[in-house]
Amino acid sequence: MFSFFKGFFGNSVNDSHMEADAARAMGELDIDMAQAAHENWKLRLQTYLDGRSEEELSAETICFDDRCDLGKWIHGPGTASLGRFPGFTALMGHHKMFHYAASNVVALTKAGKDGEAHKMMMRQFEPLSGSVMADLDLLRKIAASSKAVRQ
Repeated sequence: MFSFFKGFFGNSVNDSHMEADAARAMGELDIDMAQAAHENWKLRLQTYLDGRSEEELSAETICFDDRCDLGKWIHGPGTASLGRFPGFTALMGHHKMFHYAASNVVALTKAGKDGEAHKMMMRQFEPLSGSVMADLDLLRKIAASSKAVRQ
């Protein structure tokens, strides 16, 4: 068995429903779009920090992790099908903290604390963004190998 399966599914690797659960849940998630949207946040925040954004960002809205497409999937079909697996729990936590960090960058910028906002961006937002991307890459590998096994 591939090691990334064990990393995501933990001790449930031999669960007979695991593959069907994963396929069902991931059939409802466009991983490429989720990754593109999360990559776009870095550009949006950097533009905002640099004072070049025409976008009015709201820290009070950004902090919610269940309003973006990935968050809707995580809190809906993802949890229903994959919520018992450690890799999914990691994705959920990384995604939640990603939103908190993005919200804090905006709040600090609005408060005129640009230096702190830049530190938050580099020390928290970027690593969390990387974690979300890595979690999504893992889901992509699982989806690809589950698809290959079914064929």
